[in-house]
Amino acid sequence: MFSSPVSRPPRIAPRRPLALALALACNGLVGAPAMLLATAAEAQTTAQPASPAPGQRAVAPGPTVRIQLPALPLREALLRFGQQAGITIIGTADLGKDHSAPALDGQYRIDEGLDRLLAGSGLRARPNANGEGYRLEPLPPSSDSVAALPPVAVTADGMREIGTLSFDSRAGTKTDTPLVETPQSISVVNREMMDMLGATNSADALRYSAGVNIGGYGVDSRVDEISVRGFRTGSFANNLYLDGLRPPGSSSGATASATQFDGYGLERVEVLRGPSSVLYGQIAPGGLINVVSKHPTDHARGEVGVATDNNGLARFNGDVSGPLDEDGKWLYRVVGTAYHSNTQVDHVDLNRVMIAPSLTWRPSWRTQLTLLANYQQDRGGSTYQFLPAHGTYYSTQYGKFGSNRFLGEPGFNRYDRTQSSLGYEFSHAFSDSVKFNQKLRYMRVDTDNAGVNRSGDLLSDGRTLPRTASSNEIRSEGFTMDNNVQYDFDLGPTRNTLLTGVDYRTQTIRVASASGKAGTLDVFDPVYGGPVTMGKMTPSRRADSNQTGLYAQDQLRWGRWVATFGLRHDWSEDNSLVRATGVKTRYTDEATTWRTGLVYLFDNGFAPYVSYATSFEPVNGVGYGGTPFKPTKGKQVEAGIKFQPTGSRSMVTLSAYEIRQQNIQTPDPDPTHLCDGSQCYVQTGEARVRGLELEGNAVLTDQWTLIASGTLMDSRVTKSNSTDLGNQLPRVPKRTVNLWLDYKLPNDILPGVSVGAGMRHTSGVYGDTANQYHMAAVTLWDAAIRYDLSALNPALKGLRFSLNATNLTDKEYLASCSGVSSCYYGARRSVTANLNYAW
Repeated sequence: MFSSPVSRPPRIAPRRPLALALALACNGLVGAPAMLLATAAEAQTTAQPASPAPGQRAVAPGPTVRIQLPALPLREALLRFGQQAGITIIGTADLGKDHSAPALDGQYRIDEGLDRLLAGSGLRARPNANGEGYRLEPLPPSSDSVAALPPVAVTADGMREIGTLSFDSRAGTKTDTPLVETPQSISVVNREMMDMLGATNSADALRYSAGVNIGGYGVDSRVDEISVRGFRTGSFANNLYLDGLRPPGSSSGATASATQFDGYGLERVEVLRGPSSVLYGQIAPGGLINVVSKHPTDHARGEVGVATDNNGLARFNGDVSGPLDEDGKWLYRVVGTAYHSNTQVDHVDLNRVMIAPSLTWRPSWRTQLTLLANYQQDRGGSTYQFLPAHGTYYSTQYGKFGSNRFLGEPGFNRYDRTQSSLGYEFSHAFSDSVKFNQKLRYMRVDTDNAGVNRSGDLLSDGRTLPRTASSNEIRSEGFTMDNNVQYDFDLGPTRNTLLTGVDYRTQTIRVASASGKAGTLDVFDPVYGGPVTMGKMTPSRRADSNQTGLYAQDQLRWGRWVATFGLRHDWSEDNSLVRATGVKTRYTDEATTWRTGLVYLFDNGFAPYVSYATSFEPVNGVGYGGTPFKPTKGKQVEAGIKFQPTGSRSMVTLSAYEIRQQNIQTPDPDPTHLCDGSQCYVQTGEARVRGLELEGNAVLTDQWTLIASGTLMDSRVTKSNSTDLGNQLPRVPKRTVNLWLDYKLPNDILPGVSVGAGMRHTSGVYGDTANQYHMAAVTLWDAAIRYDLSALNPALKGLRFSLNATNLTDKEYLASCSGVSSCYYGARRSVTANLNYAW
C-alpha cells in the first residue's frame, strides 16, 4: 500500500536534472507491477486540477514550475517531470509504455505540463485522494487501473525512502537535496534497515556502514560510541546530533555525562563523513552522526510489540500516529518503550522507560510547526569497566578471565540517568521561493553514577586487583537554536538555492563528586560484599560554554553541474571553575571554516564529485607562560563517484579522501617548562588519515537485498615531539569489510518468510598512541529471520515475528587496550526475538 507523503507547502522546487526517481518497473532489476515517480515531498508544487474525481480533495492551486525535458519515452519523461516539479505520480507499469512524450522547455502549471506529456497517450492525470501528487488513469477512468505499490515512505523531514534505501538527506546541506547531488559521502540507515538488522541504537544501526567503527571502547551501556574516518563522533565526543541540533554533553569536562537516544524512537541515522563545521560549528574532522526522531505522520498508523533476548530482556514498545482532524491540520505521534535486561557482565542489569510525544500544526500550506518532547529514564549499572591488561591482553600463570567478569561491587554499582528535552521545528514560506526555518530545543541530563573501579594493574601475585570507589552527580543542560532562510532563484542559466543562517547554543555542566575506598578483589575467584567507604559528596566543578555561528551556503545548478559553496564564522567561549581551588579559567576562540564541492550528473546515474572542507574544535587549557591553546583544525579533500540508476532502488558510493588535523597537543620539547608542576604541552602535533570507501545498498531483485561496504584506512601521526611520531592512530582499523544479504523466500516455498545473514570483518588495531597494544583482527557473523504471519492466515495481517542474532558464534575478543589498566571486551552473542503488531 502506498504511504502518502507528508503535506508540504508548495513552492518552486530547485530543479534537479537527475534528481532521483523511483520507477518500480522501469528496469529489469525490479520487475514490480507498478510505477512510481517521486521527488522530495517538501518540494511539492501543485497546480489546480481541472476537476477532482468524486470523493477527492482538489489539489491546492500553486505557481508554475520551470520544466526542461527533451523528447523521451513517456515513462522516462514522467520520471523527470516528477523530479523537476517536486510531485509524486503513480500508475501501472504498462500505461503508455509505447508512447513518446514531446519536449518541454518553459514555465508550466503542473496540470498543464502533465496534459502536454500525456497528449495522445490515452491517459490522464488525476490528483490523489489526499490532495498530494497525481495518479495515472486510462481514458475513460478505470478503478482497476491503478496497481498496488510496494511500501513507500516520506520521513518527517520530507525525505523519500523506499525499502531500505533513502534518496535524500537534509543533514548534509540543511536543504532538500538528493544524496546523489551532495558532494560528500553520506550514509542513511532508515527505519526499515534498522529493523532488518535488528538495531536497537544508533551504533548498531551503523554496523554495515563504510568508514564507521563502533564499539572501539568495548561494551558500554551508557553511550553509543562511534568513530568515523578515524575520529570519535559518538556520545562522549558530543558529535552525535539529534534532529540536526547538538545535545549538551561531555565536551566541557564532565566525562561521565552524555546523552543516549533509544533506537525505537528514531526514524533514521545519518552519517556525514568529513568536516561539517560550515553547517554545524565545532565538529571533529571525521564527521558527525545525526539521528532523526519519529515525527507525526499524516496517515493513521500504529504499532505495539514485545521483545526478549538471551540476556533476559523484557521489552514493550508502542507507537501510534495520525491526524487529529479531517483536514489534516493537526497531527500527533506518541512513541514509547520500557524494558528490563541483564547484560553480558555479571551483576549488571539495565532498566529504561522512554516516551516521546509530538504534535504538528499545519494551518496552511505556508506554515508548519512541530512540537517535540522526549523523556528517558535509565536505571541500573554500567557494563563499562577498566579491565587490567594482565588477565585480558596478557595471560597470567592463572590464565585469563572472561568478558563476563565484574570488577566492582554489586551493592555499589549505579548509573542512573534522567534525560528530557522540549523543542520545536518551525517553517514558513513567505513566497514560492523564500522560506524560513527554525529549530529550537532545551535539553537536560541528570546523571548519578557510583562504582568501585580498579586502581592500577594486578598485584605481583597475578590475581589480586587493588580498587578504589567514586561517585559523581552531574547535571548537564543546554539550549540550542538554528535559524535559516532559504532562497531559490534563477540567475542567468543557473538555478540557485541560497541558505543563510545563524545558530546558537549554550550549555552548563555542574559536577559534585565523592571518593572512597574499597577492598581488593581476586579477579579469578571474586568474592563480593566487602565494605565500601565513601567521603562526603561536595560540588567539585562547573563549566559553561556557548557558541554562535553565522553561515551561508549556495547550491548552484547549471545543466548537469551542481556546485556547493559554504562559509561560516564561529565565536565560542568556555568558562570553568574548580571549586576545590577556586581557580577560574576562561577561553575564547573564533574560527572561519569553509567548503566547496562539485558534482556532475550523468543520465545513466553516475555522479562523480570532488570536495574540500575544513573544521575546528576549541581546546581548553594553556601552554607555558599561560598561552591559551588554539582550536584544533581539520581539513579534508575528497573525490568519489555515486551511482544511482534512474528507476532503480540501488545506490553505490565510492570515495577517496585525505584528512589532516592540526594543532594537536604534544609534549613541550623544553623539559624546564612546567605547567601546574607537570610538563607543559605545545600544539605542534598533526595527524593524517587517508582512506578509500565503497558502500552499496542494492535491491538486486524482488527477493534479494544487498548491503555492503569496504574500507581501507591509513592513519599516521605526522608531527609530534613525542615517541609516537609515525605511529598509527589508536582504534583506527586499516581494513573493514561488511556484507549483509537478505532474501525473501518465494511464496511457493515459505510465504511471508525472509532470512538474512551478515559478516563484519575488522583488521587488527592499536589501542594506544604508543602502538604497544595491538588487537587481533575480528570477524563476526550475524543472522536474521522474519515472518509475516498474514501469509499463514489473513486474519493475522499486521502481525510479524523476527529473530536477530549478532556475533552468532559468540566470539570473545578485546575491542581495545589503551594501557595496563584500560582494556575492554567487545560484545558477545545476542539473540533477540520480536513480535510486533502494526495497523
